[in-house]
Amino acid sequence: MPTRARLLITLAWPTLALHGLDQALAMLADSRAQSDSERLRALSWIQEAVVHVSCQDWHSALAALEKVGDGHALLTPGEDVAARINGGLAHLSLLELGAARADLRAALEVSVEHGLVEQEFKVRHNLGCLEYYAGHLPEAIRLMREADEMTVDVGRVRAQHDLALVLLEVGLLDQARETLGRALAAARRDGHRLEEADLRLDLATTALLRDDLPTAREHLDAAVAAFRARGAGERRRSAALLRASVSLAEGVVPRGLDRTLAPWLRVERPVTPDERLAVRVHVESLLARGSVTDAGYAVQRLRGRARQGFAADMHDRLLIAKVAAAEGDRPKARRVVRTAMHRLTQRQAPSQSLEIRSALALHGRRLADFDVDDALASGSATRVFEAVERWRAVSHRLPLLSAPEDERSAELVAELRLARRESASPGDDGTAARARAAELEWEVSRLDWSRAEQDDVGEAVAPVGHGTTRELLRARGEQALVWVAQGGEEFVVVVTPRGSRLHHVGSAVEVAGLADRLIRDLRAHAFAATNPAMEAAVGRAVAESVAALDERLLTGLQLAHGPVVVVPGRTLMAVPWGMLPGLAGRPVTVAPSVTRWSTPLLTAGPVLQRPLSVTALTGPRLARAAAESAAVVRVWEAAGAAASDHRSATAQSVRDALGSAGVVHVAAHGTHEPQSPWFSSLHMADGPVFAHELPRPATAPHVVLSACDVGRLDPRPGDEPLGLTAALLGLGVRSVVAPVAPVSDVVAAEAMVAYHRELAGGRSASEALAATLAEHPRAGAFCLYGTDWRPEAQIQRAGSLNIAS
Repeated sequence: MPTRARLLITLAWPTLALHGLDQALAMLADSRAQSDSERLRALSWIQEAVVHVSCQDWHSALAALEKVGDGHALLTPGEDVAARINGGLAHLSLLELGAARADLRAALEVSVEHGLVEQEFKVRHNLGCLEYYAGHLPEAIRLMREADEMTVDVGRVRAQHDLALVLLEVGLLDQARETLGRALAAARRDGHRLEEADLRLDLATTALLRDDLPTAREHLDAAVAAFRARGAGERRRSAALLRASVSLAEGVVPRGLDRTLAPWLRVERPVTPDERLAVRVHVESLLARGSVTDAGYAVQRLRGRARQGFAADMHDRLLIAKVAAAEGDRPKARRVVRTAMHRLTQRQAPSQSLEIRSALALHGRRLADFDVDDALASGSATRVFEAVERWRAVSHRLPLLSAPEDERSAELVAELRLARRESASPGDDGTAARARAAELEWEVSRLDWSRAEQDDVGEAVAPVGHGTTRELLRARGEQALVWVAQGGEEFVVVVTPRGSRLHHVGSAVEVAGLADRLIRDLRAHAFAATNPAMEAAVGRAVAESVAALDERLLTGLQLAHGPVVVVPGRTLMAVPWGMLPGLAGRPVTVAPSVTRWSTPLLTAGPVLQRPLSVTALTGPRLARAAAESAAVVRVWEAAGAAASDHRSATAQSVRDALGSAGVVHVAAHGTHEPQSPWFSSLHMADGPVFAHELPRPATAPHVVLSACDVGRLDPRPGDEPLGLTAALLGLGVRSVVAPVAPVSDVVAAEAMVAYHRELAGGRSASEALAATLAEHPRAGAFCLYGTDWRPEAQIQRAGSLNIAS
C-alpha cells in the first residue's frame, strides 16, 4: 500500500486544480488510511498544508503542519524546507511575523546548506514578502530582486505576483499592472487556474485604484467564477468582498451585503487584510445608507494599532474622518486629515527614490479629495487654498535625497545609454536594442526602488499657510493663481497681498481639452517651419487655441498688474503660460505648489557676494547648438562671470555641471517620456542622460534646458508632477527654464541667447523670460519653473525651515 499512498499524495495537487478542495482533501485522507508509515503520513499532512495554502486557508494549513509532529525528523532536507516555507507563508498571511521569520530563516539555512537552489529562491522571495508585510518596502523589493536574479529554473508566476503587491503598496500602479499582466499570461499558459483567479483579484484592486470600475468588475466576476468552480470558498468570499467595494465606489449598496460581511464581522478583533477590509466596507455601506450612528460604532473597530499596509492605514483614517464629518464634528475630521497628511510625509521622507516618494502620494488621494471637497463646500478661498497646499506636490516638500549612486545602477544606466543609441538604428538590430532598453529600464527602476531608506532625513517642510503666502506676495509685489480640478470642475484661487478670491472656471474636462489642443497645435507649428503655407495655417490654429484657453482661464479674474505665480494642478501642467494674452508681458513663475515656490525664499541664508559660474553644454545633431552655447558664454563673460563652453558634452558633463555650477545651460535634443517620466532625457554625445541619474542633490540654482518638450510635467495621483524638470526641482535646483512643446532650433537659439542677455543684465529669471517672449513670441513654449531667481549673487541656504500653516 505505500506505493498507492504515495501516489495519492502526489495526485492531490492536480486534483485540487481539476476537481476542487473536497476531492483533494479526501484523497489525502485516503492516503493516510492506506499506510502506517510515519514518513508518508508526515508527507500527507505537508501536502494538505500546501493545498490549504493554495486556497488561502491559513489556519487549516498551520493545523495540518502541526500534525507532522515528530515526523520532521523523517523528512529529506527538501521536504523539510517545503514544510517550513508553507508554515512561514501561513504565519505571514496571518501577520504573525515573528513565527514566519523563524520558519523562513530555518528554511534558508537548510536550503543553503544542502545546495537546494530552487528552495533557496522561494525562501529568499518569501523573506521579501515578510519585509513587505513589515512595511520595509525597499528591502522587500531588494530581496525579491535578488531572488529573481538567481539562475534557477522555477516558475515565476508567484514571485511576479508578490512583487506586484509591493508595487501596489508603494503606489506604482502602471508597473504593478504590467507585472500582474505578465504573471496572468504565464498562469494561463501553465493552466494554473487558481493562481490566475488570484491575479485577477489584484488586477481588480489596481483598476479600482485607477478609478476604472468596469475593468475591476470584469476581473472580479472572472475570479469569483473560477473560485466557485474549484471549491475555493475562502477566496470566493474574498472576491465577493472586493466586489462589494467596487459597488460602493459606484454609489450602490449591493444586495446581500450583510450576508457577505457576516463571517468577518463576527471576528472580535479584525486583524487579517480581509477582516479589516470587511469593516471598511461595512462603514462605507452604513454611511451610504445614512446610518451615521451605526457607522460611528462600526468605525471604532478600525481604531488602535493594526499591522497592515500603508494603503489600508490611510483608508482607515479616511473613514474615521468621513464618519466624524457625518456626525457634524468637522474640527475632528480636519484633525484626522492633518494627522494623515503628517503620516504620509513620514512615510515618504525616508525613501531615497524620487519615484517612490511621488508614487506614495497615491494613498493620500482620497483623503485629499475629502479635504478639498470640504473646503469647497465652505466657499472659503482661504480654506480651499490651505487644503490644496496640504496635499499638492508633497514630494517637493521632503528633505533632499542624499543616497549616492551605487555602482550597479551606474553600470546599468551606461548599458541603457548604449541600448538607446542603438535602438535609433533601423532594422532588426534596432528592434533588439529597443527590447533590451526596456529590460534595462525595468532593472534600473527596481534598483532605484530598492534604495535603502534613511531614518535620519529630518522633517518635511510644513505646507505654507495663507497668511505667510500673502506676506511673501506683498514683499515681492506678486500674486498667485492656484488651480484646482475637483469633482469634474475647474476652480482657481486668486491670492493677492490683500486677500483671496475663489472662482469657478467650468468643466475640468473642457479645460484640459483646450490645453491639450494648444499643445498639439504648438507641436504641429514647430514642424511646419519648412512649409510657409502650412506654417501660416497652423499658426492661425495656435492663435485660436491660445485665445480660447485664455478666455476660459483668465476672463473675469481681474488680475492686478505685476508678476504672477501659477500653480497649475493636474489639468494644466502643460500650459505655456507666457503665451496667454491675459498674462502677456508679465513675469510668470510656474510652481508645483506655493510651498515649493516659497521655501527657497523663507530658507535662504545671508547673500554671499562671489563670482557666478556658468556652464554651457552642447549635445549632438543640432546645427545651431554650438553657436548658441558659445554666445551664452560670451554674454556671461561680458558680465564678469566665469563661463565655460563644453562642446560634445557627455552625460557625465551634465551631472558634473548640475553638482557644481551656478547657471547650467544645455543646448541639446530632449525627450519627454509620458509613460516613464523618470526616463525623460537630454541627448548628449555618448547618449541620453536620464532623470534617474541626476546628482543627489543637484546644487546648481538655475538651469536652462534649450531642448524640446523637456518642460512637460505629467501629473500623477496626489498632484505629483513628473518629468525631467520636476526631477531637477525635486533634487534641489531652484529654478528651471524649459519648453513644454517643440521649438525650432533657430527660434530656441535666438530666444535663449536673448534670455541670458536679459538675465546677465540684472533682471530676475521671470522678468528676463517675459522680456524674451515679448521679443521672440515664437518661443512662447518656454516657461520658468520653481522659484524666481536673480543672478547678482550666489545664495547660501541655511537648511530647511518648518513654515507655520
